[in-house]
Amino acid sequence: MHRLFHICLSLVALILCVCTACTDIDGDFTTSPTARLTMEMDTVPFDTVFTGITSSTRRVKVYNHNDKDLRITQVSLSQGEDSPFRVNVDGQSVGSGIGNLEIMAHDSLFVFCEVTPKDNQSELPTVVRDSIVFLLESGVEQYMVLETWGQDVVILRAPRIETDETWADPRPYVIYDSLVVEEGVTFMIEQGVTLCFHDKAFMTVRGQLLIEGEEDNPVTLRGDRTDRIFSYLPYDRMDAQWGGITLTCRSKDNYIAYTNLRAATWGIDLQPQDEDVMTDNPQLTLVHSSIHNVRNDGLRARYTSLYVANSEISNAGGNCVSLLGGSALFVHTTLAQFYPWSGQQGKALYFTNIIKASSEEEGDTILPLHQAEFQNCLITGKTTDEIQGTSVEDRENIDFKVNFLNCLVNIDLGDVNDEKTASARSLFTNCVNETEAFHQKERPEQSQLDSLVWGKKNFLTIDNENYCYDFQLDSLSNARGIGATEPAKLFPYDRYTRPRPEKNPDAGCYQYFLQEKEENKGSNKRK
Repeated sequence: MHRLFHICLSLVALILCVCTACTDIDGDFTTSPTARLTMEMDTVPFDTVFTGITSSTRRVKVYNHNDKDLRITQVSLSQGEDSPFRVNVDGQSVGSGIGNLEIMAHDSLFVFCEVTPKDNQSELPTVVRDSIVFLLESGVEQYMVLETWGQDVVILRAPRIETDETWADPRPYVIYDSLVVEEGVTFMIEQGVTLCFHDKAFMTVRGQLLIEGEEDNPVTLRGDRTDRIFSYLPYDRMDAQWGGITLTCRSKDNYIAYTNLRAATWGIDLQPQDEDVMTDNPQLTLVHSSIHNVRNDGLRARYTSLYVANSEISNAGGNCVSLLGGSALFVHTTLAQFYPWSGQQGKALYFTNIIKASSEEEGDTILPLHQAEFQNCLITGKTTDEIQGTSVEDRENIDFKVNFLNCLVNIDLGDVNDEKTASARSLFTNCVNETEAFHQKERPEQSQLDSLVWGKKNFLTIDNENYCYDFQLDSLSNARGIGATEPAKLFPYDRYTRPRPEKNPDAGCYQYFLQEKEENKGSNKRK
């Protein structure tokens, strides 16, 4: 009985303690004016946001680092209901204001923010600001600034170009549901224009496409997301943010100059031309331009004609360039394969005169490669073998004509003395093969080979951690001074309009200058 008494007494004491704790619901709140909230950041910055389009949501925290609890009498926006910002605090929409929030000692609240900028009636981005006002029970007011840049845009949904048309608006064009240029129509895009394609939107050209950027005012083709997936990584540095450009079998005489195409699913896809629309001009002339960071092929031409000069095609999940028959001329062009999003990327350059059938019933497709010539080009990447060619076996009457003149290349041709590779070696005239030169000089172990990024030393910046790339030449590049004079006469200035020397110009689209290494070190010219 004595033992039972003590057990009952202990239970009563426990119940009294629990009841006392439950009735202390008011906590230990302070109204001292020195007790403040701590903001995770005083200013919440958004990336540039297109007017009329809602931003992604930002999440920040508000902390109570005090030893006592705090009551927030009211949370509001300085501009009230007229604010372009929308805010949610502790699960409640701020709207015109919310009150009676409690934040315990050493606890925190979540604040979610988004913005839909209003039309600025301006060609240039305009700053947009507001503040979240936290009124404490002590009467102290604290502020969290919200800030973004609002950019007026031209929003188009499923635009179809059915008559000759020119786009020249300095405001970005935002394309939803794709852009189609109809047959027989010329579509011109003038210097300085930016086309921002929504997810999976693309451009299909059945007529003629003319893009005429300028060196100081290029045309930009990109996705429409201006925010970041991580603090260090804008969506604009990722691939597959939009579709790409398709030039159909009815498209002809397309010309693209001083244009930057990036972050697409594919770059430019040329379909075989119908015979009745062929002219003496290439189906596509691409000059002073770049195609960068695409998930599939950067430039794919299927039995058509192509001319590329003073341009950069880099970082493709497929091949940077795929030539499936036809004819092509590349002059002072850089093909650089450092695609970061997968270890299964294609080559810097692939060419063939046959497309193998997926089944025996279908049969192979023969696409004669009439002529593919590369003059003063730089073709490299992160592996030992960045050039691949395949041809029809036992069919000498099918064209397979390829030549490389004064180029820097990465290709594994096997043993120098192997007679079987003699025909492949004959394709390269006055070229520097970094793969072969390295093998002959170093004779490295396989473990050393696996750890190398082969073409990296040729360029100013190859930063796969932050996805920043600058394919201008480094002082150590083997592309320096190996070019021939005649091709350089066609393009006496490089892609950035810097003069090339009359003798021994550099291979690729960029001419090396001594001051660049220091001026651009750590920069991200790759947008």
